[in-house]
Amino acid sequence: MFCKKYEENEILLKKSIDTSICTVLIGIDKIIENPSLYDNLIECITLTEFYKTLEYDNGKLSTLNYSFEKEGFTPLNLIFSTKKGRISEMISNEVGIKSATAGAVLNFAVMLILSHFKNEKQKTENIQGNLNIEKKLILNTVPEGIRILLGYANFQYEDNSNNFDTLIKTDAKPHFLSKIFKL
Repeated sequence: MFCKKYEENEILLKKSIDTSICTVLIGIDKIIENPSLYDNLIECITLTEFYKTLEYDNGKLSTLNYSFEKEGFTPLNLIFSTKKGRISEMISNEVGIKSATAGAVLNFAVMLILSHFKNEKQKTENIQGNLNIEKKLILNTVPEGIRILLGYANFQYEDNSNNFDTLIKTDAKPHFLSKIFKL
């Protein structure tokens, strides 16, 4: 349904969603240590039309309204403050989608993730622990320019696609993120 609305290639759109989800998770990881800011972030989600109308069927997203296009700005501003526009442009340039689509996908990603955390009633400590465990896998999905912007300039990308032993030991997607990516 995103492909038709935003008139983008399905493969590029999926890549932009993956990149946006991982970018938002790294942003959340940076602010989760501030309990009042994180609580404000979760609280602002509960008042949105997106959260109120979001429905799951067997763990998969079954309904969606496009209110995220406007409602995603508030949580993104809490997470990234003045960097949101630059991050959106970097996603657009790195993935090869339109700027407007990249902005909408970033809004969708933040609303989806925070709604999922709220819906699952996950404790902050569990989320923080899981993010720390899988940070390297998440950062591998985030383009270099965004990693630098978010304070991970020294992170070294690891290409595990040629290492068969590594593929046996780890899933293609992090366990913690499998529910979010399944949506």
